[in-house]
Amino acid sequence: MGRHHRLIVFLLVLVFSLGDCLVSRHVPASEPPIGIFLSSKIRPYLQALHGMEDELDFDYQVFDLSENYELARHYARSRRFQTCVAIGPEAIRLLYHFGSAIPNKLAIMALDPEKLVGNHTLCGIDLRIPISFQLKIIREKLGPGKKVAIIYNKSENGELIQGALKDAKEKRLTLVPLEVQGPSQIMERLEPVLNQIDIILFIPDSVVISEKIVSHITKTALLKGVAVCGFNRFFYETGALLSFIIDYEEVGRRAARLVEKLVREHICILTPPKVKLLWNERALKILLKTRPEKWKNLDIREVEK
Repeated sequence: MGRHHRLIVFLLVLVFSLGDCLVSRHVPASEPPIGIFLSSKIRPYLQALHGMEDELDFDYQVFDLSENYELARHYARSRRFQTCVAIGPEAIRLLYHFGSAIPNKLAIMALDPEKLVGNHTLCGIDLRIPISFQLKIIREKLGPGKKVAIIYNKSENGELIQGALKDAKEKRLTLVPLEVQGPSQIMERLEPVLNQIDIILFIPDSVVISEKIVSHITKTALLKGVAVCGFNRFFYETGALLSFIIDYEEVGRRAARLVEKLVREHICILTPPKVKLLWNERALKILLKTRPEKWKNLDIREVEK
């Protein structure tokens, strides 16, 4: 073998050795790869996926149900992965229905994921912001003694409202539950109490999901001096005084850390999302004009943003 030939062989060996070192740093050889099942390519799911990719310290493969459901189902049923993450309700149903051979499963980006997994042990992040936390913030930032109305349908949120009644009382707030069976009943129930309440707290509810309905309620409430609290950026843009904002990329990063605990320490955690508070100065200006005696002492520059 000539000197030139030996030099080429040496360089090739060196390149492959360096490549193996780089891969071993990113993917620990002793750890199994991760399967990630994505319900669809809507923006919140993609943001969560990007957050996971930023933080995940394992090799992984992504399956998009909206592109190839059968392929995703095939891998959910196979023994290819030791650990899988489901992003969104459709992916959670698939993974927990067909993934009996997968020892470690994690669910994110769904409200009340326990309703999707049957009797399985649930690890992951529940997107529902605990109402006890929301009432705590309302009590601390907007003051005690406030009357807080919640519009809901009983079949979906009746149990949650029962717990909220107790929470509100402990926090020196008065909860005004407005049960409706359909969108047509919302204003019928709300209008008689608008002059008696201080706040409308929106919670995820299929009856009160329409952006048109939310916009109408918020504008009507502001004109009556009633503050609105919502659970995403749309409420802020519509005129809510306070919005509880979930950072979906942070959900993904947090999920990656939960995966590490699940794989390396066999610790299963179900946790609510991290929430930021977004305040609306324009809404406060309207409230101060329409009902100054109620809101004159509230200065949102002094509260956490």
